[in-house]
Amino acid sequence: MFLYCGIACRRKFFWCYRPLSTYVTKTRYLFELKEDDDACKKAQQTGVFYLFHGLAPLLQTSAHQYLAPRHSLLELERLLGKFGQDAQRIEDSVLIGCSEQQEAWFALDLGLDSSFSISASLHKPEMETELKGSFIELRKALFQLNARDASMLSTAQALLRWHDAHQFCSRSGQPTKKNVAGSKRVCPSNNIIYYPQVKVWKRPSVEKLQKRWDWRWKACSTMHPSTGPFLVAHS
Repeated sequence: MFLYCGIACRRKFFWCYRPLSTYVTKTRYLFELKEDDDACKKAQQTGVFYLFHGLAPLLQTSAHQYLAPRHSLLELERLLGKFGQDAQRIEDSVLIGCSEQQEAWFALDLGLDSSFSISASLHKPEMETELKGSFIELRKALFQLNARDASMLSTAQALLRWHDAHQFCSRSGQPTKKNVAGSKRVCPSNNIIYYPQVKVWKRPSVEKLQKRWDWRWKACSTMHPSTGPFLVAHS
């Protein structure tokens, strides 16, 4: 009996420890990619890219929901070449995560101005036809995405928006340069490092939305002798 309990406890400990071990491994791998430009460039060779245009993600419709298509580095290079773009534009991509098998995930916006592009941005209709999808505003498609894609695309959009808004140093006014992973920007003139402070909106559950609405209704509603119940707007 004692031996059986010992084996059962060890098995339970193993299954509890396994998710923690996977999380630590992923965190260490992501930290390495953020700090080592060469390692991040190597990860791009086997990683996948999610495409945006003007901060709107590329989505495809499948069974009444949206899916975020993934593209390899080779497919992305072919796409850029077809539209007369330099492959160096891939350097504008940012690291947004990785899988348990250490497959790196990147996001690239083809609609924002780039120093590597011949034109300011790629034409949206032509891109949608070629990629067999649509660039849809994330706030409109959020509830038709699965939880993983919604969280990942929200992170990617926030990080791409931060880089687009911090292309110049606030002290010297000189252009800043991002590292390969996009985890920071550096001003070459004074070596000031800027780190993104990204706040990602997470989709609440239906139960949380109902509780939030019930609470606000009770907090804001009141009775008036002449008009009855009404809502008082709070700033």
